[in-house]
Amino acid sequence: MKTLAITIGVFKNQVYAYRLRQAEERVRLELGLKGSGGWDWRPWKEGALEEMRMLYQTLQSYDRGRWLKTE
Repeated sequence: MKTLAITIGVFKNQVYAYRLRQAEERVRLELGLKGSGGWDWRPWKEGALEEMRMLYQTLQSYDRGRWLKTE
């Protein structure tokens, strides 16, 4: 699988990430938490590239909006 994009953040001392991965025609959005043993990735949604890209960008804008409100 090829990683197309990844975003990493911290919330309440927990490191999290979401990434967009592609394998041939399928594109998957995965969510991950960083633990002492490394990353624990979980598939969240799967679909067409454009649909998953829009969802990824929505998550990014939510992240930016959350940090802009707290700073």
